[in-house]
Amino acid sequence: MKRMRKGIALLSTVAMCGAMIAGCGETVKDESTPLASTAEVEGDFDGTISIAGIAPLTGSFASWGKGAINGYNLAIKQINEAGGVKLDGKSYKLESAVFADDKSDATEAASAYNNCASYDISAVIGSCSSSCTMSFIESAQDSGMLVITPYSTNAAICKTGDYIFRECFSDANQGPTLAKLATEEFKAKNVAIVVAEDSDYCAGLAEQMEGYLDTLGDVTYEHYGCVETDTDYTAQISKAIEQGAEAIIYPNNYDTVPNFIQQARDAGFDGPIMGGDAWDGTDTAGYEDKFANTYYLAHVDLSADTDEVKNFVSDYKAEYGSEDGLNAVASLYYDSVKMLVKAMEEAGSDDPSVVKDALLKISYDSMGGTITYDENGDAVKPFTIETFDNGALTYYGSF
Repeated sequence: MKRMRKGIALLSTVAMCGAMIAGCGETVKDESTPLASTAEVEGDFDGTISIAGIAPLTGSFASWGKGAINGYNLAIKQINEAGGVKLDGKSYKLESAVFADDKSDATEAASAYNNCASYDISAVIGSCSSSCTMSFIESAQDSGMLVITPYSTNAAICKTGDYIFRECFSDANQGPTLAKLATEEFKAKNVAIVVAEDSDYCAGLAEQMEGYLDTLGDVTYEHYGCVETDTDYTAQISKAIEQGAEAIIYPNNYDTVPNFIQQARDAGFDGPIMGGDAWDGTDTAGYEDKFANTYYLAHVDLSADTDEVKNFVSDYKAEYGSEDGLNAVASLYYDSVKMLVKAMEEAGSDDPSVVKDALLKISYDSMGGTITYDENGDAVKPFTIETFDNGALTYYGSF
């Protein structure tokens, strides 16, 4: 339900509307980002409830952003087609006040959040990169703004406060699970870890992984640093081979993965190479044979034979006319919106101070499995393991 927020100047809001790529009113009408349907859903509603979204619509991770905004919009459309948000016997139309572009940059993400928060909204869905989400969650917590991040896994995020949640799993769980994949599934006793140390996501995931490996008395590992913009990993790979590594863990973002895999295989390393959830979206074209014996932890398997996944994939294709942008991020933003509305309906309110308590108690059947929450607002959910068959993404198993 619309509520007046104090201290927001109309002129300031109008100025922001002209300046932001996401624009005002309905989600992303700017023709420079024709990423998703903004089809109107008519109905007899008793009022409106507004939310906002943040993702990288441009820049190096724009494929994540395309899936994010498409999944977000599809969820809003379906909720309204089903009668809207139902509170105390009334139905409210769900609207997106704005969907802002953070360009996968922390400074841009803080500005994107400020733009979202200038509207009369009940929650923010976003963002993808941990560094982007971490740039605004303290401000959100201080102002009582509910945030659900669909894809930011850094373990510190939800410890910020009780208004901050995530739909994805935390690196506090992902790190040890990735280490177990190497040491239990593939029986590696000697592990090399190559990490982009300038990334909050990559460094945080490595820290959690290494903390678990430190507890194993019969496993040794070495840590080799790099930065996100590196393109040459031959030095790190050579050291990994010299140490006798039986498995390499490369917990970095998808845009760097093909280059790393090619260099590792060309150097003669044929053992398992593993990564975290940020491998989602990896383009294997031209590298198909190199990706044999590679694996990553995922939030969902979009080839799964479940009603939740099959319905989403079918609805997505019908809405957007193709599979473009159909990735795990799309499913996470979709589920985040649906889960938020379920919490509102269980709370009987869209007031963030009430909805946050309902979220802590929720049980939500996402595409990646049933989600519940721990006391920090961290999602408790299964892990999916994906691999590649001649370059094609393939389900391997679950943890």
